[in-house]
Amino acid sequence: MKIHPRDIFHIENHELSIDKIEKDIDYLKKGFPSLEVVKPATLNDGIITFSPEEEETLIDIYQNSEVEAIKFVPASGAASRMFRSLHQFMEEYPASQMDFETFLHQDHYKDLFGFFGTMENLPFYDDLKFALSEKGVDFDTLSQGDKALKLTKQMLAPEGFQMGDFPKGLIPFHKYAEEKLTAFQEHLFEAARYVVKDKEAKVHFTISKDHLDKFQRKLKEVKPKIEDATGVNFNVEFSFQHPSTDTVCLDTNGDLYRDDQGHILFRPAGHGALIQNLNALEGDLVFIKNIDNVAHQDSTDEKSKPTHKYKSILAGKLIQLQDKTFSYLRALEKEACDETIVKEAKAFLRDQLNIHIDLQTKEDVFYYLNRPIRVCGMVINEGAPGGGPFWIKNEDNSVSLQIVEKSQIDLSQPDQKEKMEASTHFNPVDIVCSLKNYRGKPFNLEDFVDTNKGFVANKFVGGKSIKGLELPGLWNGGMAFWNTVFVEVPTHIFNPVKTVLDLLKPGHQPEKNV
Repeated sequence: MKIHPRDIFHIENHELSIDKIEKDIDYLKKGFPSLEVVKPATLNDGIITFSPEEEETLIDIYQNSEVEAIKFVPASGAASRMFRSLHQFMEEYPASQMDFETFLHQDHYKDLFGFFGTMENLPFYDDLKFALSEKGVDFDTLSQGDKALKLTKQMLAPEGFQMGDFPKGLIPFHKYAEEKLTAFQEHLFEAARYVVKDKEAKVHFTISKDHLDKFQRKLKEVKPKIEDATGVNFNVEFSFQHPSTDTVCLDTNGDLYRDDQGHILFRPAGHGALIQNLNALEGDLVFIKNIDNVAHQDSTDEKSKPTHKYKSILAGKLIQLQDKTFSYLRALEKEACDETIVKEAKAFLRDQLNIHIDLQTKEDVFYYLNRPIRVCGMVINEGAPGGGPFWIKNEDNSVSLQIVEKSQIDLSQPDQKEKMEASTHFNPVDIVCSLKNYRGKPFNLEDFVDTNKGFVANKFVGGKSIKGLELPGLWNGGMAFWNTVFVEVPTHIFNPVKTVLDLLKPGHQPEKNV
């Protein structure tokens, strides 16, 4: 595919190279090789659990450690997807000429029937009503359909709050007696429970550059109050996906997609680009959790405390594994290493770090041990869309644990489809990972990415269909060559908000509303 001389300045100005563009085009045309799933990871076969005594031991290991921990929160998403069904309702209901109940009984609107019946439990419901009353709306005289429509318009329309244009992290998620808290604020409160050292908590948010001012204003507004409430000082940083990780797109004719000025369109290549952001952190241990997965604090007994508890368990297991790994690496680098140590290290790789491969030499054992480690919480799969834990055969013929997206599996192969459908657990993005090697030096995390684990996705730009590229995901292909351990955690610590309807679920409501 020809790249015009006039494109070169545009490409280089975006911190990209011709070589990178050509590789992207090749992936877009040929796709990525499918994974070879050996079997799903299940309890006692790739997913481990702990006894109460073991849990307490691991909690003590973490809490008594000297590691410098950081909480890393991917938060670049806009809230537009949260409100997609309400946007459709706002546009289609008035034009339908149907009565309210009949309209909502259509298959793709059935979920909204229950939503409109309980939306008074939304954290921002009172704000919507107050704004309407300020506009002279006599709410009590309206029909059920008119109430729903006016509330939706106040929520989303240009003359209202336009909440679909907010970053998801700045949407109010939870209501308390004195205030409403955004997901951003809740992550700070949560960090105070498990990433504190010397009364300081380090939290890093990856956001869209367009949203930086909004986040900085919010931080300035809320930080003093949260510090007073928790007794913790917060060191909060923001970063963005680097332009050099953006990719090109193809149009329906297989040509480079260009904008109205004829310039090549570059678009962000998914959360896999965040491996660079993670790589730039200075610390020993990182907790990774998505911006939309945070519970209401008033559900303390069943929500917040287990979050703290299981984060400490995962971190304690990582430290335990890391200490053993480092001791083997120090022994293996000695010239006069005992053969017994080599055999023990091989068994440790297989039984504890889940690397199944026939290793012939001491150097091979050293190579597979000298990798970043991640310990990932897994919940029982209750039908949520997303990746899951599997045993995968790699190009070096090793078999290892990986988090796999459905789109990475060739479902046209009956055996692969059967293995995918036999999966029992789901990846809630509840990860603790190490950043430093046995000599205390940072790993270069980009050395452990499998570049063949990206995906080609069909997208829309300005209403036009395009073929886009997603980099190897942060917790699948982006960490493909890490040493991996999966631990079962309770489902009630997983409280994602993918749509606004999720804010009405128990994990996001105070106990009196549940």
